[in-house]
Amino acid sequence: MSEIKLAIVIPYYKLTYFEETLISLQNQSNQNFNLYIGDDSSTENPSELIDKYSSIITKYKRYDTNIGGKYLTKQWERCIDDLTENEEWIMLLCDDDILTENYIDKFYLNLPEVIQSNITVVKYNCKVIDTKGNVVQGPYQYEKIESSTVFFKKLFFNEAFSTLSENIFRKDKYLKYKFRNIELAFGSDAIALLEFSEFSRIYMIRDEYMTFRRSDINISGNRRDTKLKVRKMKGNADYMYYLLDKYADSFDYITKLEMCKMLYRNYRPVYRTNVQYNLKYLYLMFNVLDLSDFIKILAHKNDH
Repeated sequence: MSEIKLAIVIPYYKLTYFEETLISLQNQSNQNFNLYIGDDSSTENPSELIDKYSSIITKYKRYDTNIGGKYLTKQWERCIDDLTENEEWIMLLCDDDILTENYIDKFYLNLPEVIQSNITVVKYNCKVIDTKGNVVQGPYQYEKIESSTVFFKKLFFNEAFSTLSENIFRKDKYLKYKFRNIELAFGSDAIALLEFSEFSRIYMIRDEYMTFRRSDINISGNRRDTKLKVRKMKGNADYMYYLLDKYADSFDYITKLEMCKMLYRNYRPVYRTNVQYNLKYLYLMFNVLDLSDFIKILAHKNDH
């Protein structure tokens, strides 16, 4: 077998669809990967599944303390830092994601071109399914090689969909940047895509899919919890602020305008009475936008 260059890391917490994820890994036509599972002190014991699929699991570790509930990105980092070995490429997979059977094989088939092109992030196509397995979103049309900032722009116009799971990234870029710790990790995946690619190009594998499940048991799919909704808005505001504050010059004006709209509509309900945050966010928007657009956002705050 050729040298294993890919580490698949699952920060485990929910049992409901976990076996489907493991089955999709067991069914890969190319088994040239190491699978690491980090159990975030879950109350849902996966030991039966760990034993059942032990032939594909390189290492399983149960942590005594839960950190994902408060700092999700810290659980991602803990799993990568503690469990992986000398692999050059990393894929973080949720415990309810499903991969098509040639997913890993296509990574290795395209890897020579990826390396020759000096690309450090590989991204797959994605389908979103509901709890019954029905496709409700995707797949999408991508170029084989795309600018990461162009892809990011597409997210605002519903021409793309992105989670952390359908990305494979070079471990050295992860070690350089790590993950941005944002409330509920909202936007941490998109920030990683931009930073791990160093705002350059990403390689798109368009004919294999990661299937993302939208349900009430995952954060993005839960729309009923009012407290969670507030945390999501805080996460989205912090996500936009981080990118605009640190990398505004990397985006075109249309993208920055949409980012400011997203920032404003998310921070207002959360920080309405906080003078410090209001001044911080407004000052950033004022410096990023033309005055006329800045005024329009303030004048039509209920329209965004």
